[in-house]
Amino acid sequence: MNLSSIVENNASWNPKATAIICTETDTKYTYEEFNKLINRFGCALQEMGVQKEDRVAIYLPNSPEFLISHFAIARIGAVAVPFNVMFKGPEIKYILNNSKAKVLIAAAKEAALNVVEVLPGIPTLERVITVGETELAGAVTFASMIESGKDELEMVDCAPSDTVSILYTSGTTGQPKGAMLTHNNFLSNARLNGTRVLHVNDQDLFYTGTPFCHVFYVLSVLGPIYAGAGIVVSERFMPDKTLESISKYRVTHYAGVPTMWIYMLNEYTPEKYDVSSWRFAQSAGASMPGEYISKIENTFRVGFCECYGSTETSSTVSFGRLGHGKVASIGPPAWGYQFKIIGDDGKELGPNEVGEIVLRGPGVFKGYWEMPEATKEVLSEDGWFKTGDLGKYDEDGYYYIVDRKKDMIICGGYNIYPREIEEVLYTHPKVFEAVVIGVPDKEKGEIPKAYIKLKQGVEAEPAEIVQFCKERMAAYKSPRQVEFVDDFPKNPTGKILKRVMRE
Repeated sequence: MNLSSIVENNASWNPKATAIICTETDTKYTYEEFNKLINRFGCALQEMGVQKEDRVAIYLPNSPEFLISHFAIARIGAVAVPFNVMFKGPEIKYILNNSKAKVLIAAAKEAALNVVEVLPGIPTLERVITVGETELAGAVTFASMIESGKDELEMVDCAPSDTVSILYTSGTTGQPKGAMLTHNNFLSNARLNGTRVLHVNDQDLFYTGTPFCHVFYVLSVLGPIYAGAGIVVSERFMPDKTLESISKYRVTHYAGVPTMWIYMLNEYTPEKYDVSSWRFAQSAGASMPGEYISKIENTFRVGFCECYGSTETSSTVSFGRLGHGKVASIGPPAWGYQFKIIGDDGKELGPNEVGEIVLRGPGVFKGYWEMPEATKEVLSEDGWFKTGDLGKYDEDGYYYIVDRKKDMIICGGYNIYPREIEEVLYTHPKVFEAVVIGVPDKEKGEIPKAYIKLKQGVEAEPAEIVQFCKERMAAYKSPRQVEFVDDFPKNPTGKILKRVMRE
């Protein structure tokens, strides 16, 4: 077994099909070319001394080089450790030291700015490979390794439980944890997304604005490649450039987080962009406000699918079936997965009762890198993963995310779920983005406070927002305070960071 077999299979079956389109350079690669580049880079890594199970870190933006690196690392049985190209010195030092990375593949410009200063404090790191024109003393270039590598490379046979990648969580409490994902985790989820979730085939072009270092990669890259589709690559998300690329390359599928969809809806005009080739829209990473789902479908004339998953589950574990979805639902469990809703006492709850979602299935990770106690807290011996999400299911077996367990507000003895308030706020005609968190209150312990970014060119008063909510939900749930903001702190995927706001 080896994750990289999905590329080799396409190179054998459909060698001239488009594998990658890079929007920055307008460069296209066939599957035959892509597979040879993987072999060349894999051979060069082996010549450098990289062996099975060695960790190789990737510090690159979305690019063909990222894809070549990731599959080459898998092909030789090593372990990829991708992290965001926006990270700075201390973050980079922690991940490289914690993973005991042997080699770093880095964007040259960012490496010169952020890696050089921390190199003396990373004893396991033996070599740095750079992508880009900036020169880095002692580093070898990606281009020279491709030049020196051979076209043929024997794929290393890996056990299903062998780690293929370590993905670091966002670290909501303490330092980030490295989730160990296996070849079987990634292959099973690639198969799920490529054959059941995304409605994608070998003639399609799939595009995403989410960074490849995120677990979204399993859905938005591995799933389409499993089906033989091509991947359209841009270094970063910009709504206008995204719509231009969808128009130019005749993209059929796009995947993003809710924030990306909101900005694309705000940017789009039919006079400026031709998106007639587009037929499938996918969202994950955070809950999509129900108000926007119909807007996406009607504006872009696409089918819409929302997926649920996490780093620890290799992405998708449930999804809304195209044409059969329920607004605000994450759908029934995906094929091969079991879900339960449990109370604080660990007992299983029935329909429409709110509790923590626990699940098991082929994508569930094998644990946190060198953190056995943290692993035991969330992963049982028989494979049940505690997600930390509060949810419920209805009589039809459709599941709904109520909120993150740690985000729930207890106000005067009432349980209040911020997401429920946010859904109401998004229906207000002046609201562009909204977040609700609990703030301390002497009498009630906590009260809900709404932070709102208004649509461009409009004004509103806090009392107007509060009254709007009171007319649409129980008074105890309505925000007691409202603050207008220019923007929100977000992670690299565009997800709003509630923990930063609470802090």
